[in-house]
Amino acid sequence: MLNSLEDFKKIIKKSKEILIVSPENSIDVKVSSFALVHLLEKMNKSATLFSTKKDPSKISFLTKPIKTIDDLAGSRDFQIIFNTSENKIITVKTEEKEEEYVIHITPEKGSINPKDFSFIPAKFKFDLIIVIGAPSLENLQDLYFKNTDLFFEVPKINIDYNPKNENYGQVNIIEDTASSIGEILAELILENYPELIDKKISQSLLTGIISGTESFQIPTTSPRAMDLSAKLMKHEADQPTIMRYLYRTKNLAFLKLWGRIMARLNWDKEKKVIWSLVSQEDFIQSISDEKEITTVLEELQKSFPQNQTCIIIYVNHKNEAIALLKIVDEKKMKRLTEAYEIENSDQILEINFGHKNLIEAEKNLFETMIENEF
Repeated sequence: MLNSLEDFKKIIKKSKEILIVSPENSIDVKVSSFALVHLLEKMNKSATLFSTKKDPSKISFLTKPIKTIDDLAGSRDFQIIFNTSENKIITVKTEEKEEEYVIHITPEKGSINPKDFSFIPAKFKFDLIIVIGAPSLENLQDLYFKNTDLFFEVPKINIDYNPKNENYGQVNIIEDTASSIGEILAELILENYPELIDKKISQSLLTGIISGTESFQIPTTSPRAMDLSAKLMKHEADQPTIMRYLYRTKNLAFLKLWGRIMARLNWDKEKKVIWSLVSQEDFIQSISDEKEITTVLEELQKSFPQNQTCIIIYVNHKNEAIALLKIVDEKKMKRLTEAYEIENSDQILEINFGHKNLIEAEKNLFETMIENEF
């Protein structure tokens, strides 16, 4: 990792406009991204976090980055270039119409020769992309597929702990023995930028480690994670507050939603699958919203650990039926992702059924599971 760290420091030093992206599939990835943005800001870098999902309420105690975007529109300019060696431009006027933007150009002599005119894309606004927790660029889904030029042309730092990572970055920091993204970034920052760590950074990193290791309970939790957590607490990270928000605080809206979900819980004992449906009416009656669903899914798995697959099918704010699945068996996960031609990460799968109703989405999902020997 030594060479990767040296390369990391070099590319960060020369970069000015940095974009941080991730699959946003876990709290660990989300809050670790927060920490990295705060660090870059303290280095006087312009750091922007791309995020399309609402932050879960359980991380509301953390300081969210100011520069957050959910659309990459405007990330690249285009240039109209004129060769004026033979014919100068006297005036340029613009006119905006209902569906047109007109540019009026007056040359010094006669008319403009088409050979003296060119239209080219300029450089992207960002000069570095940091990708966190994505084994491949395809894991970024629409963000990548709609902006392939950006990811092809702009240098990338790739930070992950998945052993299947494709090492697609110019700099790859892949620690497959780590138990969380928070652990990787905590080690990187503590060893290389200790003077820049403040409470915002240390609190976000420790939240990532605690969430990623389920409060140090998962078998893959490394002794290094424990050691780094102790060091972060010396930098003002408040573990009791983190624990209270992540594991103990359940607001009334969540409890009402949980009750409605439990009331229509389904269980296939033979296949070890547990699932429930959530309508827009459930969100309205419980005064909650879809950002609670990931937390509900995690609680469902903890409450019924004997099940290998937990599923919540709900209707989002766009009136689309969404299935969120947490699957233990990697082979089953792979078969399902191939069937729906989508990507997964960290054993969490999201399937969008469009404007099907809940019953139609449920039927489609389970028929597909049966067809694929789930």
